[in-house]
Amino acid sequence: MRTIVLLFITVLALPANLLAASGSAYPYDDPFQATVYGTPPELVHTIKAPANTKLRSLRIKNRQVPSVFSYSDEMYYTTALQDDEAPLIFIIAGTGAEHNSTKMKFLTQAFHQAGYHVVALSSPTHMNFIVSVSEFAAPGYVPHDVDDLYRVMLWIKKEIEQEREITDYFITGYSLGAMHAAFLTHKDSELGDFNFRKTLMINPPVSLYHSVGRLDSWLTPKNLGNRTEHEEIERLVNIFSSYYERANVTDLDDDFLYEMITHVDLKDEDLRALIAVDFRVSSSSMIFSSDVCLQAGYIVPPDAYPLTAGTPLMPYAEEAFDISFEEYMTEFLLPYLQHLYPAMDRYDMLKSCSLYPIRSYLKETDKIVLIGNRDDVILNKQDLSFINSVFGTRAKLFPTGGHCGNIMFGPFVESMLEMVKP
Repeated sequence: MRTIVLLFITVLALPANLLAASGSAYPYDDPFQATVYGTPPELVHTIKAPANTKLRSLRIKNRQVPSVFSYSDEMYYTTALQDDEAPLIFIIAGTGAEHNSTKMKFLTQAFHQAGYHVVALSSPTHMNFIVSVSEFAAPGYVPHDVDDLYRVMLWIKKEIEQEREITDYFITGYSLGAMHAAFLTHKDSELGDFNFRKTLMINPPVSLYHSVGRLDSWLTPKNLGNRTEHEEIERLVNIFSSYYERANVTDLDDDFLYEMITHVDLKDEDLRALIAVDFRVSSSSMIFSSDVCLQAGYIVPPDAYPLTAGTPLMPYAEEAFDISFEEYMTEFLLPYLQHLYPAMDRYDMLKSCSLYPIRSYLKETDKIVLIGNRDDVILNKQDLSFINSVFGTRAKLFPTGGHCGNIMFGPFVESMLEMVKP
């Protein structure tokens, strides 16, 4: 698992520095290159005066937290507040991402610079969220994840309103967080706690199941040939290690990492594998966290409890990594949901984890806008047709950028901010 973590850090570290953007076009026509390489540092949207951010937390009184996760009994989030009155925007992270991940840090700064109070929230699929605030501790079922987010947002709303004047509420999110944002807006249209003025969906999936199915398929023999998942990871790490040994490295910073990832000889199947490994690392952490919180016996056998800080966790981490998201949904999530709701079947579960249940609302409301890319690797032709028919002129799709590859690209960010301009 050490090699998996090394690869994960290498890929996701690109690029974090906030440099001035030029007027150049986005450079990658290949959607897999775009997804992995992201935005070249010199084309990243300018953050002129970075805001001071504050790490905050909330804790549920008397919540039982497994001792192995005792360090995570509080839910952490980030705020960046204006000095005077302003609209507040909630930002929801993508699958497995934390409130202060690279993309979330960038979006926090971009929206603060645009005049918002900002609250950045981890994905409900992130370990800290699962352990500290999730009601059912089995993430991936969108209705439950949305209920958890809504409850947390109400607590935060009450706190921030005591500190600052808030003129309006907005919400955004990227990838899975974008789907969550849409459902949260629909929920609030019935409850009226926030009365969101505008919701921005950034690179959303249309169907969670179909999108993660594509990602999982890139760690199968069809993409890897005769190599196993672990053999492919070792091969990729060796490629990066070889480049590192040849390079004249003075600082392992974002510029070097970008140079490395863009100059090693990676084929399309390698890029697909990197994207899939990124997702699998996130989902394996989610699966392990859920299994421990529920003591479900899916990975950790019942006689292994209690897990403590001194318990060797590597065998469980390796086993979790080998579980696809589809296997998690079929073997773990669906039986759990059927325990809670006996009438639940697989079709109901999968439909609830897509935008189809709120299609009519999405088509009728003028509150929700969408920005993304036509070559997004998690979308198929049917998904693009759904976006075009449901959102119409409220959707702006760039021709290239892959999945969130151009999320920091100057023109993309400018369009994004214009779509939700206060």
